[in-house]
Amino acid sequence: MAFGKILATVRYLDPVALAKLRRFDLTMRRVLAEGHLVGRHRSAAKGLSHEFAQHRAYVPGDEIKSLDWKVFARQERFYVRQYQTENILASAVLLDASGSMGFSAAGRPSKWELACRLAMAVSYLVLAGGDAVGLTTFDTEPRDYSPSRASFGQLAVLDSLLDRSRPRGETDLASALEAAAARIRRRSLLILISDLLGDAGAIIKAIKSLRARRHEVMVLQVLDPAEKNFSFDGPTLFRGLEDGREIYCDAAALQDAYREAFGRQQRLYEAGCHAASIPFWSFLNDRSWEDELARFLGRGLS
Repeated sequence: MAFGKILATVRYLDPVALAKLRRFDLTMRRVLAEGHLVGRHRSAAKGLSHEFAQHRAYVPGDEIKSLDWKVFARQERFYVRQYQTENILASAVLLDASGSMGFSAAGRPSKWELACRLAMAVSYLVLAGGDAVGLTTFDTEPRDYSPSRASFGQLAVLDSLLDRSRPRGETDLASALEAAAARIRRRSLLILISDLLGDAGAIIKAIKSLRARRHEVMVLQVLDPAEKNFSFDGPTLFRGLEDGREIYCDAAALQDAYREAFGRQQRLYEAGCHAASIPFWSFLNDRSWEDELARFLGRGLS
């Protein structure tokens, strides 16, 4: 399917966003895959790729399209064209689909909407770099899954998966990350997209364990400003999006304590990711995610 037709079918990647994304670059200098620097680097292995290497005699089972008919015309023997293969980085988006991701306030798009757009944006950037990308959604455990592929047709697959998914249920981010990573055998780039609401210590430990397995990791946090600023006032009824519990309280009396606790949590994430050389960025759903992504890539991957 042509790229234009693919773009016409997807929900979370529109032409305006795509025009901005084409200016970005998702190159990480330290990323390794299969012992080689990431990017489309030639290896000594022979396969079907883009740059011609040599001919070899045809054997039953070879693809007909690989035959060199010009050589056959001269020698009346079948020979197969071989090319130098290129190492393709396997990447995976790990997307939090727990109930808290459905939160929004003041008419803003939900965190889930923002997360889906970010997932599609980074997937496009990975594919544009010639590498492969897959996606796993999770709550307390992995839910929906698409293995890594290097074709632009993967965008339609991922968009369809996201369109079918809805944020629901509770989350155990640390356990879900461990289970999702267990599926990934090859050294990969893992892109975590989550609100990171939970036990910050356990979550940081889980993220660092991915680095310990020699994966490269990026963390994109999605938040609503109300969660950061706690701009509620007066008697307020709060209902949990994950467990349904309700708490009725004077929001103004909790503001200072909440903001202090939230700021402490954010400092833990920033320090933990920095210590492990993991790029980290918080995205708020009242800002241009394209501009924020450009700032993140410019700062975190330069």
